[in-house]
Amino acid sequence: MSGGEKSQSTSTLRSIIRNALEELERDGEIVICSSSPNHITDFLNDRLQVLTPTDTITSVELAGLRSLVYHAINDKRFFDWEMPTLTGLTAEEFANLAAKLPTG
Repeated sequence: MSGGEKSQSTSTLRSIIRNALEELERDGEIVICSSSPNHITDFLNDRLQVLTPTDTITSVELAGLRSLVYHAINDKRFFDWEMPTLTGLTAEEFANLAAKLPTG
């Protein structure tokens, strides 16, 4: 992933967070008592980055992983009796995981 893609996804998340905070403040749900709302935005963004791989894995890459998982579990020559021991997941568990990934 290029630095431009990384900074774009971070910038998008920061923008979404800032807009949400501004909306909550406008609606009277919160009061931001900071001279710089960017500090709050950056703080929340940094905490959310732990949960979201958007800075390191693109949606296209996740869709590729999804396809690869489905291909692997449907090929009994590849995903044989030993694969659950090697990976820790059964074919069914991999299918459930793949279903959570974006389609592209």
